Amino acid sequence: MTYEFNRTDDYLNDFPNPYRLENRFLLIACLMLLTGGSFVLLAARTYLQARQDGLAAVTALVSFILFGGTVKYAVQALSQLRFYLGRRFPLGLAKELSSSGEGLGKGSLEVMKTMQEQALHFPEPKGPLNGVLYSLIKPLITSPPPIQDAAVRHFHAVVAMSAISVSMAVSWFLFKDSAHEGVVSWIYLPLTGLSLITPFVQGKLGFDTKKEPDSTLMLLQLMGLIVFAFAAPILIPRFVPAWAIPPMWVAPLLLLVGSISASTLFLASLLSQMDNVPESSVSCCQTTISMNCHPAQLWPKVSRDFQDTWVRNIPNRVYANVPPVATARDRGKFEGVILEETQPTTSQNMGFASLREALQVKYVRFLVGLCVWGVVLSVAAAGFAVYVAPGFAAMGKMEITRSILVVVSLLLSSVLAFRIGHLLWSRMYFRSRLTWIGLDGTYQTGEMRIGNQFTGNVQSRAAVTRVEDATLRVWMTDITSISFGKDGKRHIMAMLPVDGMARSTAERLKEFASEQSSIAAPTSTRDIGKAEAVLLLDQAMGSVHCNGASALPSHASAKVEQLGHEGQRTESALQKDRYGRVKFYDAEKKFGFVTGDDGIDRFFNSNQLLHGAALKAGDRVSFMPTQSDRGEVARKVRELAWNDSL
Repeated sequence: MTYEFNRTDDYLNDFPNPYRLENRFLLIACLMLLTGGSFVLLAARTYLQARQDGLAAVTALVSFILFGGTVKYAVQALSQLRFYLGRRFPLGLAKELSSSGEGLGKGSLEVMKTMQEQALHFPEPKGPLNGVLYSLIKPLITSPPPIQDAAVRHFHAVVAMSAISVSMAVSWFLFKDSAHEGVVSWIYLPLTGLSLITPFVQGKLGFDTKKEPDSTLMLLQLMGLIVFAFAAPILIPRFVPAWAIPPMWVAPLLLLVGSISASTLFLASLLSQMDNVPESSVSCCQTTISMNCHPAQLWPKVSRDFQDTWVRNIPNRVYANVPPVATARDRGKFEGVILEETQPTTSQNMGFASLREALQVKYVRFLVGLCVWGVVLSVAAAGFAVYVAPGFAAMGKMEITRSILVVVSLLLSSVLAFRIGHLLWSRMYFRSRLTWIGLDGTYQTGEMRIGNQFTGNVQSRAAVTRVEDATLRVWMTDITSISFGKDGKRHIMAMLPVDGMARSTAERLKEFASEQSSIAAPTSTRDIGKAEAVLLLDQAMGSVHCNGASALPSHASAKVEQLGHEGQRTESALQKDRYGRVKFYDAEKKFGFVTGDDGIDRFFNSNQLLHGAALKAGDRVSFMPTQSDRGEVARKVRELAWNDSL
């Protein structure tokens, strides 16, 4: 992925960094873990000097665990110090086509369906636990899918960990000071660990996950925990040996407290700012058009109109471009569609300049609390490691293992807290305009003859494509979209009508279609001149045959010669090199535009460049103007040297 830079893109380059506050807390946690790991490493050095290699290795392992958290936080914070948005961000609502590409981009049909139905689609909650969640939080049903997914996963995690806490409390009460206390306590360690990593395994905390948690399965697991808590006192003494294992209640308890607190703070922050759909309306203007030309002739006009709506001269995102096609048959049907979106611009962000400013917003307070909780857990992990590492020499293997698991539990809870908050820190809002133009109808082809077909001596004929009462539909809406991170999928959250723009666009296209010239009904100066020449030649040839003269009458000959010279001058004027300046040229996409001295913008691609010139905006060039089915085109584009004509 490349980064496009333009000095006029200040609104992109100076976009407030949404991760500014998160970075501060990450760096504080990083510093705490680095300090703790360094002290633990000094303890390992002491063991190594005392030739206690086993204890030195274990202590070094603890320090490396802390250093692992240090590296993770440092990499994340330093990677987010500078936030670049760029012209290619955020991602499109569908797969984008190239400037000259044709077809339907992946996802474009879904966008058009949304505009046509004027309704936004959200996942339907399923399962008993989800029913409880969505009944408690009614606005959640119209929240972005990533938010719904994250809320469901953390609600499930809170319920599961709360059930484990109750079950563990019952087991502690029943097995306290018994021969099987150590075995039972160690059973809860993997249970709490699995509950802690559930959001990691099942999805990336709401980032476009495809499979939601099974609510029914979760309910069965909760029932199993309850049964285990009450049946374990009877079953374990009968079937499990009474191993002399030190109890392990602290590590599971820390995992439960840390993860429950993090998920609860996340849900609280989520509830304090729910994304609702204020409106979902789309403007639609439907009319009929007729024209005596190929229906694809309308596409250059559409392209020019779209270019006039570019936001800050940034090209629109093209999601669908299917020009109408009329085959060589006498008659048939055609259909064309084009879907474009203007460059999305930011409407709201999380870039707070200071902590005091952030704390004035309610939902940000919970996010800040989540980051503070992550720092507290990091400090606890580092502090506990520094406290127990020098005493490993007086501990048994199981006690050392228990201490290491406590450090790991605290660090994992800290990582989870920061990762949960990162989703909401990444929330960004954008505004843009979607335009969908559809054209369908029937056409007829025929031959048009000019001149007296019975007695005329000079005639002209041309093939004409005629379109009558084709249906033109213009759908247009201003949308508000949301994404989580600049490279996250965007979701439409609001659609506002723009009736005036849709109506004026349809009227301009209809007027353009009606003004297209053809030989059958000449309206342009060149058509009239050609028709007049045909008429004079016809009259002159009739006079020759009637009078037997060997030459044209003087007035006819003079007129034909005059029209001939005018025609030659016109043709030579079209073919003669002209001068202008490069308005825009993209070397990577290999196309651009030249603004001639006559004020007309003409398209050109790299195949029209002479001598492989490397052009940039403002360069003086010469070119040969010509016409194509898409409008004005510049051929044989050549960069002028300093001694060439200006």
